[in-house]
This record gives sequence, structure tokens and C-alpha cells, in this order.
Amino acid sequence: MRAARDLFRALILAVVALAAAVPGACLPDEGKARDDLVSADAALAEHDLGDAEMYLLRYLRKNPEGDRRWEVWRRLLALTLNVRQDKATAREYLEIMLREFAGDPERKRDIAVELAGLCRDMGFNARAADLWERLAGDPDLVAEDRATVYKELAYAYMRRLEFTPAAEVLALCLDLKVGPDLRADCRTALSETQMLNEDLQGAEQSLRALLAMEGIAEARRTAAVFMLADVVEQQQRPDEARALLESILHGYPNSKVIEIRLAALKGKKSASGRSAGNRQ
Repeated sequence: MRAARDLFRALILAVVALAAAVPGACLPDEGKARDDLVSADAALAEHDLGDAEMYLLRYLRKNPEGDRRWEVWRRLLALTLNVRQDKATAREYLEIMLREFAGDPERKRDIAVELAGLCRDMGFNARAADLWERLAGDPDLVAEDRATVYKELAYAYMRRLEFTPAAEVLALCLDLKVGPDLRADCRTALSETQMLNEDLQGAEQSLRALLAMEGIAEARRTAAVFMLADVVEQQQRPDEARALLESILHGYPNSKVIEIRLAALKGKKSASGRSAGNRQ
């Protein structure tokens, strides 16, 4: 039964994709369309998810220009993602929707954001980066949305070990006039990029700039101090690393981690030759 449903879904998707690409490929029948949607509601009421999906897909197949297509697509996505948690099928739906609503800038943008996030979660980093790049080129994005897109694009680059373009995108993010939370997000991401790229001086500068910001959340401040301790330790300054770690010993979520790091620093010598924790 499951195999038959999967085959049915695949066939319907193929037809729906064709209809999205070639408007008018199927003739609408509004009476039957209403029947399909009523049947879908009845199936959902009975918790018959498979039948509900079948009726919704049939509506899309039979009504390539129906005025409720957006609503039906959104219902399909909710059913697939939130109830069945079938990310692979949801991704197929979103790819078709991206083509179908290409002429509607606002809906196209919403679909692209959702699809990019899903591709990110599923590990399709190249596709996610491609979508975020296209979104970054949207001239109608407001500053807050553009900052979010830049941040997501930077992380997509980082997952592909492309640290230089990630840093470049985050520099653009920091040039935007946005609120402190988004600005802190971009600065945090930049410091992570620099650390991964072994740009320790750049990472230290970014982290100190983050810590100098007013009103940052305590959890973010603590995490930034922990990262800064790692950066200065790698620059052969264990005494500074120790002081930083001690400052968050009672605020870090897992104090045992800090204790282990502090123990590891004992006896380490700084570049000047003095041992951390054994200064006279």
C-alpha cells in the first residue's frame, strides 16, 4: 500500500510540475475541484493523511490555474512537514512551487526562504547556497531580511569550507543599519568564520567588538568570552585565556567544561615564558 501511494504521488507530482511549467496544460473543473477539497477536509478529519494528500494533489493536477492553488500548496506543505515530517517530499513540493510562482515576487521570496532553510537542514549545501545567493540579489529586501539572508549565506559557505566569501558576505551584513541582535548575529558568525580560517587576529578583533556592544544577551556574552579564551590560548597567551575562563566559571552552562579547560592551562607558558597560574 505504501509503495502504491508513493508511486501515485510521484506520478501526480510529474503532472503538477508539467502544469506549473505549461499553464493551461489541464482544463479546470471547478465543481470537481470543490469536491476534491471537501474530500481532503473529510480525510483530515478522519486522520487519513494519505487520502488527504491525494485529494489535494488531484486538485492541483486538475486545476493548473485554480484560484486556491496557493492555499492548497500551503496545506500540502503543512501536512507533509508538520504532520508526516517528510522533508524529502516537502522539498519536491517547494521546488515545483518556486517555478509556479516565479512571477509573484513576494510569494517566490517566501518559497525560496523556506526551501533554502529546508535544504540547509537536509545537508544540500550547494542548493541552499544557490538559493541564499539569489535572495541576496533581491533589491526589494529590507535591511533586516537582507542581514538574515547574508548570515544564512555565510553559514552555507562555511559548511562548504569557503571561508573567504563567508567573511565577505558578513562584512556586508555589518554595513547594514539593523538592530543590535542581528548585528551581533553577524559579528558572531564572522568570528566563527575567522576561527575556522585560522585568522586568529581577525577573530580576536571581532570577538572584542562583539563584547563591546551594549545590551547583548548574557548567554551570547558568555559564549563570546569562551571563544575569545580559545583564540588567545592559540596565540600563546594562556594567562589571558585563564583570566577569561575564570570570569565565566559560574555563568557558563556547563561549569565542568571550564574547569577542565582551566586544568589544561596550568603550567602552560605564555610567549613571554611565564607559566599560566604560576606568576609571582
